Amino acid sequence: MQIHNDARDCFTECRLMIKPQGMLQEFGNAFAFIALAAALPPLILWVSSFFRPSFPYSGKLESYECGEQAIGSAYVMFNNRFYLVAIVFLVFDVEVALLFPVLQLFRSSIESASPMAIQIFSLSFLFIGILFLGLIYELKKKDIDWIKDSADRTDAFKQTEHYKGRTYQ
Repeated sequence: MQIHNDARDCFTECRLMIKPQGMLQEFGNAFAFIALAAALPPLILWVSSFFRPSFPYSGKLESYECGEQAIGSAYVMFNNRFYLVAIVFLVFDVEVALLFPVLQLFRSSIESASPMAIQIFSLSFLFIGILFLGLIYELKKKDIDWIKDSADRTDAFKQTEHYKGRTYQ
């Protein structure tokens, strides 16, 4: 019975320590921090506008290209192979990230001689196999090849501004 009384005393003591206004005060601190974080950057920019020099001209509105004069539009169509290679990389990167904890579980089940080790191994092997089939599919479609054939290479070279009637082999 002594344990029960100690638990009740502890509960009563803890309940007295937590005041209803305490929780609102904690939220108030968080809201004050958010308000300060939202108000401080515009305030700093406004105050600094009085101290910085202002010499506006049209050259400041142009895009900076490492000292080179900008030629053409900034809106250029990118080759979609950039995106395909990035997506394939992400798939295999996520595979490694997801496989690591499973292999740690496999290791601990091997050390403890658990019958789940065979199931974990087979599921991991199936997961890697499915991703390997996807890689083979991408290779057969030649979506991962950077330059698909010489005709594409010639056309790509002729579209550059460095091409001035030269022949390309």
